[in-house]
Amino acid sequence: TYEPIGDVYLKGQKVKAAEFDALHELGTICVMCNDSAIDFNEFKQAFEKVGEATETALIVLAEKMNPFNVPKTGLDRRSTAIVVRQEIETKWKKEFTLEFSRDRKSMSSYCTPLKPSRLGNGPKLFVKGAPEGVLERCSHARVGTNKVPLNS
Repeated sequence: TYEPIGDVYLKGQKVKAAEFDALHELGTICVMCNDSAIDFNEFKQAFEKVGEATETALIVLAEKMNPFNVPKTGLDRRSTAIVVRQEIETKWKKEFTLEFSRDRKSMSSYCTPLKPSRLGNGPKLFVKGAPEGVLERCSHARVGTNKVPLNS
C-alpha cells in the first residue's frame, strides 16, 4: 500500500528519523529528487500513487520516516500524505532536474537551500539511481562529515 504512516526501528527499538543525519538527508533526497506523489482516494478510502510506483514508494518512505519530525496528529488523511513533502519543500528549491535516463541509470535534482539546514548552506545535487551507475561517476564518498577518495 501507499499508506504514509509508519515507524523507523533500529535493533528492534523505535527511533525518530530526525535524530539521524543520514535519515534526515535520505528523506530530503526522496522528496527533492522525485516527480511522483501520494493522493488519498476518498471513494476507495485508500492512498494511491500519482506517477511511477518506484518513485511514489520513495515519497511514502519519506513520509513514514518524517525526518523533520513534522506533527501529524489531527491531520486529515489527505494531509498526512503530503505534510513531510511540504515541510521539505519549504527548505529547498528545486532549480532543475536531470530526468532519469537508461544511460546514466539515475535522476538528479539541483537544489538550493531556502533556509539553513543540517545539510549545509550551499546548493546540492541530489541523486538517486542504480548504485553501479552512480558510483562509476564518483571520485569521492562522504563518510560522516569526511570526504574520502573512492578506490577501484
